[in-house]
Amino acid sequence: MLKKSVLLLSSLLISSSLSAHTLWVVPSHYVLSKPDSWIAVDASAANMTFVPDKGIGLNALKLYLPDGSVKPVTDVYQGKRKSMADVQLGGDGTYRIELANPLRFFTSYELNGERKRLMVNKQERTAQLPQGAANVETVQIRSRNFAYVTVNGPTNTVVKVRGEGLELSSETHPADAVAGEKLSFVFNLDGKPQAGVKGVLSYAGELYRNEAGRVDFETAADGSFSFTPQHAGRYLIEASYSADSATALADKVRESVTYTFEVALP
Repeated sequence: MLKKSVLLLSSLLISSSLSAHTLWVVPSHYVLSKPDSWIAVDASAANMTFVPDKGIGLNALKLYLPDGSVKPVTDVYQGKRKSMADVQLGGDGTYRIELANPLRFFTSYELNGERKRLMVNKQERTAQLPQGAANVETVQIRSRNFAYVTVNGPTNTVVKVRGEGLELSSETHPADAVAGEKLSFVFNLDGKPQAGVKGVLSYAGELYRNEAGRVDFETAADGSFSFTPQHAGRYLIEASYSADSATALADKVRESVTYTFEVALP
């Protein structure tokens, strides 16, 4: 029980740090032509896009293979400013690198004028709330940070929407994004297009620009968001969605994703 509580608290602390920092996962290569190649994956929680600030734990980092199977990434290192992993890819196809918090529940309440919390859902909270607890609220929380890497020919298995939480899809394969060509994304919540997802689009190099060049967006009624990248390079989409849910397990839902991708020269 103690180990589980420590893990939950660690996960909560990481999420709290993200309120001030954006967590991103960036592979050294997005497109490769040689099977069995190694890539390096950098991860950090930072205020500036792709400028590392805080190293994070990578114990939950996973590699999704082109056939959809999953394997953990074990060659990891956590530094002060950033963390790194060495990942060997196999044969041809598109891989997904993902660092995700598991679905979890956070219950807050007031007792004797103080705000307190429990890591339990609505069904579990009844037995654990102290007598006199007021203003009780349970929030369902989940976050994902991911990128795709393609070896030779692109495939679609790991790119498809899984129908769990906040996800994004695009008509353009991640390996085919080109500067000057429109990119259209659809944000989905539990497999359905979701309006009102708010996010920020940014791209590499803002440390060397007077204007960061960030774009705030909110998805339309069909869950869509589109833009035309003017520059080749690496981009970051960070997005979140929060709403009342009134389910058997939670009163509210909060979902977030960060997605890094590469835009090629025309």
